[in-house]
Amino acid sequence: MKKLFLLLCLMATTSIAMATDLWEGTHAVDWSKTLTIEAAKFADAQVGQKIVVEFKDATGEVIELHSNGGMLPGTRYAHFLYADQHEMEVFITPGMLACLKEHGMEICGKGFTATKVWYGDGKDKVDDNAVWTGYFWMDEWSTLEIAKTSFDGINWSDYKAIRFYSQANRTDYVINVLTKWDDGGKLGDQTTMTMTTGYAELSLEGIDMTAKLADVDRLMVQCNKEGGNAFNFTDIVLVKKVSTGVHELSAYPSSNTSEVIYNLAGQKVQNPGKGLYIVNGKKILR
Repeated sequence: MKKLFLLLCLMATTSIAMATDLWEGTHAVDWSKTLTIEAAKFADAQVGQKIVVEFKDATGEVIELHSNGGMLPGTRYAHFLYADQHEMEVFITPGMLACLKEHGMEICGKGFTATKVWYGDGKDKVDDNAVWTGYFWMDEWSTLEIAKTSFDGINWSDYKAIRFYSQANRTDYVINVLTKWDDGGKLGDQTTMTMTTGYAELSLEGIDMTAKLADVDRLMVQCNKEGGNAFNFTDIVLVKKVSTGVHELSAYPSSNTSEVIYNLAGQKVQNPGKGLYIVNGKKILR
């Protein structure tokens, strides 16, 4: 019985969420007195984990996470604080992780005193093409503002759309995707985007994203819950173009009967008819 009790205690201990401390102390943050966490501290960080900044004495100002001279990719622009708030968190995207490991992180802003910074368990299965991930509450005309640096290094010609994943489980809400509030800043809304119960998708066909982001500092996603319940936005993911591979097709060599032939589902075919097959790793049109 004693051994069983010890085993249960060990299992309970190993199931506790793990956290890695980055810094602890007292640092009154101001724009001229920022707090820097060196890159080496993020050596074991992983995509999907959350970074938490704990603080006290918030006066309703703003906190921003910077890196390499700009805002940390994957973070919200101008994260405003409430006077009774004691922490803020961000979830690590692939782009954020690369920046953290190379340049570290700088905590900037005004009106709070940092007391602890750590990272730990967060979200599973974050998409490799996610530029933002987390939980943002969309209620009545709420606006999620993503730092422009989240798109640094993106070759827009490789992508066909941007998906805005949510927990709405419906399509009857209002969404506006914008780079600025002025004329010409709107990229799409629920009438022009593909709406599903899991995400809203903005097609990039005809949109020059390089030009649209050239003179702005953020991408904005504005929502109104309309007649349904409020909900969380959870991920912003770039959707890659899929090559058809048509240029790689060649005529099927009918004189060669010793080849092993597969259909596009990966199944071996003994007597192929007309169609597209894979032979020696190449697509062959018979």
